Amino acid sequence: MTFADQAFTISVDHIHCRCAGAFRLSEPVEALRRAGWDRFIERHPTAFDGQLLRLAEHRIENGELTIMAQSTSFSAYVVTRHAGFAAEHPDAERSDPLGLTIILVTADQQVIVTKRSLTAEQNPGALYLIGGYAEPGASEEVDLFDEAARELAEEVAVTDIDRSAAFAIGLAYDPVHCHPELFILASSRSTSAVILDGAHHAPDRNEAAELFASPLSDILNDDGFLPDAPRTWSFVKARSFLQRHFRQHHAL
Repeated sequence: MTFADQAFTISVDHIHCRCAGAFRLSEPVEALRRAGWDRFIERHPTAFDGQLLRLAEHRIENGELTIMAQSTSFSAYVVTRHAGFAAEHPDAERSDPLGLTIILVTADQQVIVTKRSLTAEQNPGALYLIGGYAEPGASEEVDLFDEAARELAEEVAVTDIDRSAAFAIGLAYDPVHCHPELFILASSRSTSAVILDGAHHAPDRNEAAELFASPLSDILNDDGFLPDAPRTWSFVKARSFLQRHFRQHHAL
């Protein structure tokens, strides 16, 4: 599944996500998954083959985003995420887990930015925001705001985001790591100083080598923002969606 970038501003209460059934790899790809997972674990011993939420279909109508999803696994994603997969397996489908990038704006109008750990499996040392992959839950309905809130709690120990001020601002397909990504703008009631201080207690704080705050105006307007720092695809795409959102809704 690939698709063109889709920019929008949709309240999280107008996102409907339903997970029905499990995604199955085609038999040849399943054989590759079984054979390759042990080798992957040897290279990345902390990796966990957890359940992820696969974006199977989506539509945007009347200001609402509807997602039809399936459960998949991290190991299924690993075997289908390389750029040559489609050419090697023209009749097979990718795992396509739904990634979440959260642009966290603080009470003092800062954006929390991270730099990936040098030992990270993806994008080591590059500028990043906050995010991960959505996961299926106990019921068919998945609240993607709750999934974003979980990532914020795990990575930076932020638990005070305002649901009424949270919006999805774009959906795009990552051509580097081959999966769809939903971009969510969230607001914290805490200042950047409070967040940076409290982030030391986050369960997954070590995912980032550095954590800092940058003025929202710099992210939006400064083409020279940390010019020498490598950027993840999701950081570049988030900035583009964010600029469009504020041009349309805040007249910056």
